[in-house]
Amino acid sequence: MTDPTTNAAAPAGWTFTDSGAMDWQPIAAGAGMKVLGIADGKMIATFKFEAGYVGGVHHHEEPEFSYILEGSMVSQGVQMEVGHAYAAQMGTTHDDFRTENGCTLVSVFKIPG
Repeated sequence: MTDPTTNAAAPAGWTFTDSGAMDWQPIAAGAGMKVLGIADGKMIATFKFEAGYVGGVHHHEEPEFSYILEGSMVSQGVQMEVGHAYAAQMGTTHDDFRTENGCTLVSVFKIPG
């Protein structure tokens, strides 16, 4: 199989990704990630959280944008379903992130570090 992020026909500075050809990379117990692209210090990634997952508290150094693709979750006390999205401003703390039945979402954020 070829690298799903490689496209020889892509112009310089562009990345095209086939997420269906990628494996989920474990990031925590009950959570996986697929990095879809990186540019200028930002990342777009898909995350999959198993039923019962509870996320850890983290601080947003930059804005974060997420869109629910499958399942449902609660973020900051708000019940979110397929088609729902959130935008977290720079400087916010994410201290309530959980899914009862599982959830897959796509996020755009600054690369940590």
